[in-house]
Amino acid sequence: MIEKYIQALQTVENPTINSGYDLQSWQAKAVNVVTRIYGENSKQEEQIIGIKFRSYPVFGTIGTRNSPSTRSGGGNNGKHCERQANELIKSFIADLETFGVPEPKKSENDGGINISVNQSQNQTVNVNVIWESIKDELTGKQLKEVEEIIDDIEEPELKKKRIFEKLKSFGTDLASNIVAGILTNPAVYGG
Repeated sequence: MIEKYIQALQTVENPTINSGYDLQSWQAKAVNVVTRIYGENSKQEEQIIGIKFRSYPVFGTIGTRNSPSTRSGGGNNGKHCERQANELIKSFIADLETFGVPEPKKSENDGGINISVNQSQNQTVNVNVIWESIKDELTGKQLKEVEEIIDDIEEPELKKKRIFEKLKSFGTDLASNIVAGILTNPAVYGG
């Protein structure tokens, strides 16, 4: 896989940049490759986007019969952008050759719900959504009793049975209200 990544990087290693459009076109291609390797919003992507094209104005005087016109300035930093792009891509290639393909970075969603699905269709839901729904329905004393069961050191099956019995003792509608709170939480549906 590293070889494919290196080949992809080599296709964007030597850009020709004569205008802002040339730079933007190269950046789009380079970001596509780098995102596949390092993930979205990586430092490498920031470095590519950080390359800025500038053109410089022409200054001069209009000549007369006895003195010629003089002009200075003008041009752009296209060659500088090319060198910068080339050096960046070379460093990414060297990084891959030295350290291999990096592990993908996981983004954390503090207030929402995290669902990860693998080949066996396992799902993990952020406990905050569930815990908030439970807190909304229980009184302080009831919440403390449930927390004590959760913190207890015992078999999960026994703990599950004790929690079920405890919730049942709080009233028949309580469990339904907790489930309804979880299912209607906007974080479950990305809202």
